[in-house]
Amino acid sequence: MELSRILTIGLKGANVYGRFCQPVCKRYGINQMGFNTLMFFANNPEYNTARDLCRLRGIKSGIVSVAVETLIEAGYLPRRIDVADRRIQRLEVTKKAAGLVQAGRAAQREFKEALLSRLSSDEIERFAQISQKLIDTIDELNDGGGER
Repeated sequence: MELSRILTIGLKGANVYGRFCQPVCKRYGINQMGFNTLMFFANNPEYNTARDLCRLRGIKSGIVSVAVETLIEAGYLPRRIDVADRRIQRLEVTKKAAGLVQAGRAAQREFKEALLSRLSSDEIERFAQISQKLIDTIDELNDGGGER
């Protein structure tokens, strides 16, 4: 498979995903990064720090910091200091964000269904396995395992 095909899947996929999410972003007055940040915390409550988001999604800390601050100001994410380590700030989706999260999950579900609509269940399973291997490899390369 050509490198350009792999990159095209990611870039075009992200663009189409953004189009599915845009009505929700517009309705709630947030940008795509704010949407992605809020949905990450809503869908992954076991990960509740900006550092988690940066590490797991490969997003630069400066970008996440701006999105988190915007969501805090909007009342969608409170900042709580961790009692065991005061350097850690925990982030948890508020009740105020419930409508946004519900609409966001619906948009995510619609995108996923549309994206996978032409694949058989066997193809979806194989894709899940292959994509996990690619993610693992990317994480290893990102952590210095593939330094040049």
